[in-house]
Formats: sequence, C-alpha cells, structure tokens
Amino acid sequence: MKNNKFLPLIFAALIIGNIFSCRKKYDNPPMTVIPEGNVITISALKAMYPGTDLSITEDYNIYANVTSEETDGNFYKEAYIQDGTGAIRLRLLASGGLYIGDSIRINLNGTVLSDYNGMIQLDSVDVDNNIVKQATQKLISPTNYSVDQISPALQGYLIELNDVEFIDDELGYSYADAINQFSENRTLTDCNGNTILVRTSGYANFAGTTVPDGNGSIIAIVGVFGNDIQLYIRDINEVQLTETRCSGSGGGGGGGGGGGSGYILNKDFNDGLINSGGWGSFWAGTTTTTNWGEWEIFGSSDPVASASNYDNGSNYACESWLVSPLVDLTAATAPYLTFDNVTRYTGDPLELLISTDYDGSSNPNIQGTWQNITSSVPVWDIESGDWTFVNSGNIDLSAYSSSTTTIAFKYVGSDFDGSTWELDNIIIQE
Repeated sequence: MKNNKFLPLIFAALIIGNIFSCRKKYDNPPMTVIPEGNVITISALKAMYPGTDLSITEDYNIYANVTSEETDGNFYKEAYIQDGTGAIRLRLLASGGLYIGDSIRINLNGTVLSDYNGMIQLDSVDVDNNIVKQATQKLISPTNYSVDQISPALQGYLIELNDVEFIDDELGYSYADAINQFSENRTLTDCNGNTILVRTSGYANFAGTTVPDGNGSIIAIVGVFGNDIQLYIRDINEVQLTETRCSGSGGGGGGGGGGGSGYILNKDFNDGLINSGGWGSFWAGTTTTTNWGEWEIFGSSDPVASASNYDNGSNYACESWLVSPLVDLTAATAPYLTFDNVTRYTGDPLELLISTDYDGSSNPNIQGTWQNITSSVPVWDIESGDWTFVNSGNIDLSAYSSSTTTIAFKYVGSDFDGSTWELDNIIIQE
C-alpha cells in the first residue's frame, strides 16, 4: 500500500480550519429591564400614604426631575425629586448614581412609602433596579417664596428666599460642626422678624464655613422634622448673602460672618460647649480618670474655656489644642483678634498659632502650616494670685488674609508643673 505523502498536510489544514471556524461568541451583559406600568404623579403617590409604612408591590411609575443629591455632602443616600404636582425625598439603598437635573422614570415596585418624623419619603429605592434616566441637565428652577409662606405642604420643594439673613446671635459661627461631624441648625430671618431654620450636616463639604453676614438670597430644599420646618442647602454657591443687612450694616460678602456686630468670628462659650460653632479640641497626654489638660468648659453661670493638667497633687504631661473654624478674611481690610485670658500657677505659657492652609478637621499637630504668633499678643495675663481676666489687646491679622485662616491656642503641661489657663470672648473683627 502506498503512503499518501499529502495526508499530513491535509490533517494540518483541517485542524487550522477548525480553529478559525470555531471562534467563541461572547454573550452580551444582561440588561436590567425596568417594567413600565401605570403612570402616577408625586401628589398621587403621597395621597396613597395610609399613615403607616406602605410597601408598594405594583409597577406604578413616576416621571420627575432630580433637584438635589449627594455631591456636596449635605445629603447621604438620599435625593429629592419634583414634578408638576409635588416633590418627595428618595431614600436610596446605596449612595450615588443620581445628579441634579436628571430626568428620570422611577418604578415604585419594591419601594416603601413612609413617614420620617413628619417628612413623607419613598424609601428603599434601588437606583439600578428602580430608576431609568430619560435625560440629563433638565434643571428645575426654584420657586420664590417669603419666609412666612413656607409651610409643611412645601416639603421636598426647591425654593428660593430673598431679602433674608442669618440672625445676629449666630454670626461668626460655622454652618455645622465639621470637626466632630455634628449637624447643626442656623436661623434665617427676614426684615420683619419671620424666621426659618437652616439644617446642615456635619459631613457637608461646607460644614466648617462661617455663615455669611449679609442679606440676600438662598436656594434650598424644604424639609420637615417634627414641628420644625428646615431648609437644606444643596450647593453653597446658592447662598448669596452679600448685601446690606436689615439693620443697615453691610454684608462682608463670601461668607465671612460679622453683620450687625461687626464680628467675623465670635466665641464666648455661653452655650456651655467647647466645640460648637465649628471649633475643635485635640488632646494627647496622660489619662487617669480624665484627659488632664484637655480644653473643657469651666463654670455654669458664666462659662469659659479652661485647660489644666493638675489633679490631686500631681501634674500630667499633655498637649492640648483649641482650634477655631476656618475663617474667611479675604474681604477684610484690617482684621484683628482679641480675647480675654487669665492664668494661675507655674508652667509653660499658653501659645497662639495661626494657619492659612489647615483643612478644618485634622489633628493640627500633624496637619497645617502653623506660625507661632504668641509674641504678637500685647497682653498675656501673669500669675498674680487671682482669677481676674485681662484683655489681650488687638492682634493684627492682616498678614494672614485667606479664605481658610485658622487660629489655635496650644496648652502644654509636664509631669512636674503646669499652669491653668482660661479663655473667653475670642473675637475677630475689623
């Protein structure tokens, strides 16, 4: 039998042909199809609320536009939507995915209609499985109201107030406590004395910003919490309080504080709190029953800030910082700092430091460039055997103009000595 010399070539060709003719086909990724069903309005949805949580099991659909979301940190796992009939808060299962101006279709199947302390909301919303984006940049304009027109019926709506300002007692304070990330309320008023709360999360990226001292406009979302009506800022650039205040004093522009009092920063401890108004306290040292040397409130009828490392015959090594919120001095021409101080006993002097690049929340011992300006203070109290406060005199801050100027008082104690220092009425003005 003759061998066919072409057989190996034939087999090789068949093998190569099979390789190229059997290319693998990859499956397309599965697409989530969100069912369409009966279309209802936001007002019709809210009318369905029976007074207790309602789990929705039908394919109702709502078409609406997103009016706020999480970008600025003042909202977390939530967004607000609005159509021509109403507005409502969405509580999201996961953060992200929605942006102001998104036009969406939301399928309600699997969501829960509920009430959170007076605020009707649509809970358990899955952005991937409940929402279809129809378009972007479909922005809704806020509706203008006066303060006395805001009622619970407007909850969830995007609104604009004009001719309003923060009350005098809150000038110099930040929107919230950015150091401890506590939410806080501030109060807006119009020139007729009507007031409304502005609620800010301690996680907002503007939480440590000092409230502006002028009169003007604010755009916000209306919220309800119990008996309180609250406004939620969605973008700090929509707070434009730069005009003359109702009292006739001028606004400083840009959010610097001041107002009728002329204060850019004012900390008097009368609320009995070290950390209110965006102030921070940082401590390291020896702990027994307490953090000795840590800044704390002393006194009840006339509270002040106090630092002492002495207890029951012993001193304890420590380093303790009392740090102001970020202060905007860019609009000030001749800003200066004053404070009242008193000291007793022997130990290291209290230090005054200043920074223009501190981030507003980190440990100042490891973050920020701090300049020691202790020698710039005209009057430090000296040990005289009494507790009589002295005023520091004016400390010129003109050389430290920035939008993030921060002052700090640094207390140091050792194992063998330590002064007691008390502070009150810390004020920046011009």
